[in-house]
Amino acid sequence: MGKIFNQEPEKGGPGLFFILLTLVIVAVVGARYLGFYPVTESGDQTVTSNEAAGTSTLSPQIAPGPKKLAASPLVAIYHSHGTESYAPGDSHARGEGGEIIKVGEAFRQALADRGIVAVQSQTLHDFPVFKNAYQNSLTTITQTLAKNPSIRMVFDIHRDGLPPEVSDTTTTFVVSGQRTARLFFLVGDQNNPHLDANLAFAKALDARANQMYPGLSRGVKVSHGNYNDQVFPQAVNVYIGSYPQNTAAEAENSARLLADVVAAMLQEDVKP
Repeated sequence: MGKIFNQEPEKGGPGLFFILLTLVIVAVVGARYLGFYPVTESGDQTVTSNEAAGTSTLSPQIAPGPKKLAASPLVAIYHSHGTESYAPGDSHARGEGGEIIKVGEAFRQALADRGIVAVQSQTLHDFPVFKNAYQNSLTTITQTLAKNPSIRMVFDIHRDGLPPEVSDTTTTFVVSGQRTARLFFLVGDQNNPHLDANLAFAKALDARANQMYPGLSRGVKVSHGNYNDQVFPQAVNVYIGSYPQNTAAEAENSARLLADVVAAMLQEDVKP
């Protein structure tokens, strides 16, 4: 038998063009298989509650930051007192969301920018009856956790309401030339089987916040009451600034720093 490599192609055979085309196709498939082609990542899905109807809508958000830690939500954000604001007004009487909702949005967006998917409920729990706020918000956060078993941290975001005579230096510090509201963490001890875990979580946040941004947190408090911390081991109430000492802009600055803290803890898988 002769050497087939020197044979002339048979009449009607594939020809040089088809051989080259086959080699190109093989190269392309091989490159994709080995990962030389970029893969498009799908956007996050952020849940925002409809205040009037109490329903939820999905809006895709593409995280411009680092690769996501997970495709599913890791952080839950809600507001027991969603009508709170940092300026005079009566959003509660009008049944409107206060500036605290925008602070929560800034926190959620900053987390997305850092590659962390979060869900935020904007349902107003303190309207029309203010005293029913925590009872109403318990339903919201319980449903959120049931729908998102990937959640690892839960934040009920508020603003404080200190007396006007309290100096704003108590609730404000400057970072990178910007006035920024300070954080305060609160845990309830009533009917709370997760009290020890909640307190450890709050202390870890407080310590890490002041390590990364000295002065950002003004401490942790255990209060005698039921603040829905019992729903999850790593749940906490976060007070971002105070009225009348701070502005909404200062609180939003703080929310972005809090996102840095949370991102660092999630990246390191910190479990107090």
